[in-house]
Amino acid sequence: MKLSVFGLFLIFSLVFINYTFSIELCGPRSCKNGSFCVSLHTTAVCRPEAQAYTIIQVNITNEGAWPDSAQFKGTITNICGVRIKKIVLGVQKFAMLKSSAIWNARYSKEFEEITIPDFADGILPIEEPYTFGFILKNSNLPPITIKSIRF
Repeated sequence: MKLSVFGLFLIFSLVFINYTFSIELCGPRSCKNGSFCVSLHTTAVCRPEAQAYTIIQVNITNEGAWPDSAQFKGTITNICGVRIKKIVLGVQKFAMLKSSAIWNARYSKEFEEITIPDFADGILPIEEPYTFGFILKNSNLPPITIKSIRF
C-alpha cells in the first residue's frame, strides 16, 4: 500500500511539474511553432503568435537590392501601452552578407534569432517605431516569426 501511495504521489507530482513548466515557464526557444513567449518579471507563458500582433507591429521592407545582396529595414511599433524590454525574432535560412551587416539589433547564427532592441531602455509605447536593419546575401527575405516579448 505504501508503494502505491508513493507511486501515485510521484505520478501526480511529475504531471504537475510538466503542466507547470509547459504552460507557465517559457523562453524564446521553448514555445512550440505558432506560439511565442510573453514574459513579465517572473511570469512567462506561451501564447499563439497571432496575439503578438496585438502587442507590437512588425514591418520589414526591402530598401535596395544589388546583384549579390539586398538591404532590409525593419520597424517595430509598441502598441500595447507598456515598455517592452526585449523582442526575439526567429529567422531561418538567414544568409547575412557579413557578421557586421546588421544594426540596432543582434543576430545569433547559432539560434537563428534577431534580438531587439539593442539597448537597455527598451521600446516605449506611443513612440516612433524602433528601426533596425540588415543586409542579406540575396533579395529574398526568409520567414520571420516572433519568438518572445519581454516586458
